[in-house]
Parts: sequence; C-alpha cells; structure tokens
Amino acid sequence: MNRGLHILTALVATAMVACLPYNEQADKSSQEEVVATVDDFALLRADIVRDMPQGLTGTDSITFSRMYIDNWVLNKLKMSRAEEVLSSYEKDIERLVEGYRQSLIMRQLDQYYIDRDLDTEITDKQLTSYYRANSASFKLDHNKVRGVVVKTPRSFRNTSTLSTALKRVAKSGQTEEVMALAEKHNLLVTDYSKVWVSYSDFLSNLPTVRTRSYSDLLSKSDVQQMTSDDASFYFIIVDVAHKGEIAPLECVEEDIRRRLYAERRANIVGEYEAELKREATLNGRVSTIDSVLMKSMAFTPESDAMPQTAEVENEEIIEEEIALE
Repeated sequence: MNRGLHILTALVATAMVACLPYNEQADKSSQEEVVATVDDFALLRADIVRDMPQGLTGTDSITFSRMYIDNWVLNKLKMSRAEEVLSSYEKDIERLVEGYRQSLIMRQLDQYYIDRDLDTEITDKQLTSYYRANSASFKLDHNKVRGVVVKTPRSFRNTSTLSTALKRVAKSGQTEEVMALAEKHNLLVTDYSKVWVSYSDFLSNLPTVRTRSYSDLLSKSDVQQMTSDDASFYFIIVDVAHKGEIAPLECVEEDIRRRLYAERRANIVGEYEAELKREATLNGRVSTIDSVLMKSMAFTPESDAMPQTAEVENEEIIEEEIALE
C-alpha cells in the first residue's frame, strides 16, 4: 500500500466547508467531495459538516475545519506508523482492546440491573443500625464542635442579654432569641448549633492566633469572649466530639449512605451473576474439564507432588511382583 501522503486541500475548499451552517444538509454530490486523503483513506466534506459545532460561522468555522483536517491527517499517519512499528505487538493490542470493549459492555450490563433493582431509600433505622455495627470505622481524626459565634462592635453594651441568650442555646438548642437580638442590634451571627464542623473552621470566625492551639476552650461550657481592635466576639461551644472518639452519626451520615448504596449495588450485581451461572449450568451451556484445569495448574506445589506419589506406588507394585515370583 502506498504510504505517501496526499492532501487535497485548498483554502477555498476549506472555507466552503467551514462556512456551511451546521443545520444545512449538503446535497448528495457535495457530500462526496474529498477534502483530504492519507494513503487509501479519504476525508469527506460531509464528515466535517457533521461534526462541526452548531452555530459556528465565519473565521471560527474556518479555524475548526483546518484543525479538524489537521487532526484527521495526523491520526491516520500515526495509525499507519503504528502498524509498521508495533506489528509484533498487534495481537497484544487487539487483546487489550477486546478486553476493554468487553469490560465496557459488562459495566453497562451491571448498570442496567442496578438501575432496575436499586432501592434508593435509606431509612433512619438502617442508618442507625449500620452506624452501630461499624462505629469503630468512624473514629475522628480531628476535633469537631457545635456552637454559635456572635460578633459585636466594641461599643455594644447589651452583653448580659446576649450571654443569657447564648446559654439558652446550649440548654435548649433554640437560637431564636440570639437571632432576634442580632437583628435588632445589627450583629453578625455564625450559627453552628445544629451542624458539626471542624474545630479549626469554628475558630476561623474568631480573632485567633495561629501559634496557639486553643484546645483549652473545648473544656468550657460557658459563654466565652475574644476581642479584636474593632470588635468583640461572644461564643459558646454547645457540644464537642474529640479526636479519636467515634464521630457523631450526623457527621458520617452521608458516608454511611454511600457505603449502603455501594453494598446494594454489589449485592445486585452478585445476585444476577449467580443467577446467570446457575441457569447456564442447568441448561448445559457451561462445562469445565478438570483434567485441563489440573494440567494448567501443574506448576503448583500440590500438583508437583502428584507424579512423585504415583512413582512410589509403581515401585511398591514392582517389589510385590518380584516377591511373588
């Protein structure tokens, strides 16, 4: 096969192709117009029109057409060179391609059964049950807290009322009083009372210093205060989950959901695979030949020992025959 490169392109022809709107269908004769060739392969005008993004016109469409032709030519040349250089690897490549093709098909088949049979509902009872059974795998690698931070101007005087409202958050979990006070005095509230966050995220709302750990604050259940040049910060830590402890259920709920979904997906695939094998075996579609299997496993220590056993048995038979004579 001639390996020479023949490219039949011209600026006018490229422009004609590129400027053709995507949604216009060329007539039969224009569809057969050859734009470029490499060896025995031909790129048709219709191929570019088919793949051109909708709405491209003018310079953009010309640029797309030139890039399309250049990529097509390069791909053909690389495939041709691969046939020359990698001819000894052709069978390996074909095997890999076929294996990849089959894996894609089987993955699609798995997904078909998953889409058909997967129960996406996960109840609170199922979440709690999984959490209790696997709690050891949910240990925290950092501190987590729940709490509230209120930023006030340095001139704020109603501190007693604010402290009382924050204490009630710790007792009842209700933040309405704090929110009402903040709205009245235009205060900034960061509410983590109902959601667990890392302790570092909580501290990011306070005028902290990087060189200090602030671990001592975790043991305090009362309202605490920090100040900066222009503001005061009142905060309360409602609850603490320490590093090394089992994470609260709320912290790992999404992780548990992912695990349960993964288990259900695996169970669906495993069940239909087992059913496939069972039906095929009952219908005589599957058979195995043990002798061939054993031959393929002849390198194993167990099978290596088999000929030695047979040889010993033959020697014993010969000795018995000599004794009888």
